[in-house]
Parts: sequence; structure tokens; C-alpha cells
Amino acid sequence: MLHMLFPHPGSRSMAMRCALAALSLCLPVLAIAQVAQEDVLDIPTVKISPVARITPLDEVPLSDKTLKLLQAMLRQPVVLSDAQVSESARIIAGSDKRVMFGTGDRVYAAGADYPGQALPVRGQRLRIFRELRPLKDPQTAEVLGYEAHIVGSASWVQSNGMAGDRENPQASTDRVAATLDIVASEQEIMVGDRVLMTQIAPPEPIRPHLPSQAIQARVLGLYGTGQQQASQNQIISINQGRSHGLEVGHLLTILSRPATARDTTDPLKESWQLPQERTGTALVFLTYERIAYALLTEVTEGVRVGDALAGP
Repeated sequence: MLHMLFPHPGSRSMAMRCALAALSLCLPVLAIAQVAQEDVLDIPTVKISPVARITPLDEVPLSDKTLKLLQAMLRQPVVLSDAQVSESARIIAGSDKRVMFGTGDRVYAAGADYPGQALPVRGQRLRIFRELRPLKDPQTAEVLGYEAHIVGSASWVQSNGMAGDRENPQASTDRVAATLDIVASEQEIMVGDRVLMTQIAPPEPIRPHLPSQAIQARVLGLYGTGQQQASQNQIISINQGRSHGLEVGHLLTILSRPATARDTTDPLKESWQLPQERTGTALVFLTYERIAYALLTEVTEGVRVGDALAGP
């Protein structure tokens, strides 16, 4: 066959060498295939059946819309104690005769001693607030704290002090107000607004999950609205906080208001308590010692002060 295909002796030699080289390359492949075939015969048969995979709630990511809402709201609700209110400084004047100020204005504050705390350092941010609203427990009427309306923030420039008489250093001195520069304002800042010195802690990561213990709470207030009812994506305050076991990320069920019905088919006309139904879900995103704030992530009817929340 080689004589017919390759009549020249040189070409026959070359063809022979190519054939031998090709055979040497194929033999290892054939050997591997043989071994692989023998291994396959020893693999046991495995039956696969469909199964359900349960994903814990804390593995469910929050939607982009919910994250943006929470990031905007984390800076807003501030609950103060009586001591924090009484120890806060008061804006008494600006660098001119105006009584209203905005971003970039310099203001002066009295009472910026902040007893029991280290004085702010230059450049430190402080929050400015007004319109304290007492938060009363709907069940006991006890004031759990004061909700402050944040109107802006200021940068600390100089502490208050005493001004001496240059001509007579031994004479009595006058108190000098503290100096602050307004760096942000949600609305006009006015004389009489208060300056709060509290460290702004970084927000905790929010992982939605059910409480590990039973929670029975009530809606304390509706944040940022003058309406009687709150709807989806609005904020509510709750009459329980860290001391009651509430954590950032807790999912609480909102329950319908208690209702009764009279059995008109019965001669005694007895009254029956109707079971409470689930009307929504609230996600806790900010906690204090005795108060917490939650975002209404799902609502089927308006939420009012005094409504019940439960978990898990």
C-alpha cells in the first residue's frame, strides 16, 4: 500500500515515521479510556430526589428600597432622657442680629458646660434639636423618654469660658458663650434651639430575624407624621427597647385591634371576643434602653398608637 501511495523511497520513509508517531500518541489515550471505563463500572448508582431547602430569615437580604429608607431614617429619631435635655446647650445669638440661621452661619450657645462629660474637641459634630415630644406608654401613661426633632448639626469651634477685665484682672468676670459653626440644616435654625452633645454611633447592621423570646409590645407613637394612622414605609416607636430583649433586625407582627361581637342568634345575646389577626410587619432598626423604632414593611390597615405588636 505504501509503495502505491508513496512511490518515492524518501516519501515512504517519512510516511512510516508519521504513522508510528501517531500510534505512540494514541496508545496512552486508549489506555486511559480503558482505565476510566473500568472505574465507571465500580461507581454505585445514586438516586436523586427533590428536597425543600429552608432559608432562615436572617439570610434574606433587604431590598434596595428598604435599605435606602433605613439609611435615611437612621439619622432622624433621637430619644433623650430628662438629664440629657437639662444638660444641653442653648443657642442664644448669631454673628449678627438675626434670629434664624442656616448652613455656614456662626452661632453662640450658653450652658455648654456638659457636666459629667468631656467637652467637645474642635471640629466635633453636635446635633441641634427642638420640639421635644414626651413619649408616654399607652398602657401605663409613664413618660419613657423625649423624642427630639433634629433640625441640623454644628461643628464645635470654641468652648465657653470667662472674660476678664484687662484693666483690672482681679475684678469680676463675665461668662463667654461657646462658638459653633452650622454645617447642616434640615430647616431654619433659631435662637432657643438646643445643642445636643451625644456621640453618633455607627448604625448596627440590620439582619431581619425573629425574636428568640416572646415579645408583647405596643405602638408608642407615629414618627414624622401628624396623622392618626401610619401606613407602609412609615416609622413607629415601640414601648419596649433593649432592656426588654428587642434587637435591631427583629421582625414583629402587627395585630388587629381587639374587637367583640354579640351573638344575636342566642337568647342571652352574649358578647364574644374576636381573635386578633395579623395586619402587618414591622422591622426594628433603632433601639434605646426602653424604646425602639421600627419601619412598617408591610401593612394591610392603618397602624395607630396603642396597636399591639408580637414576636416571634
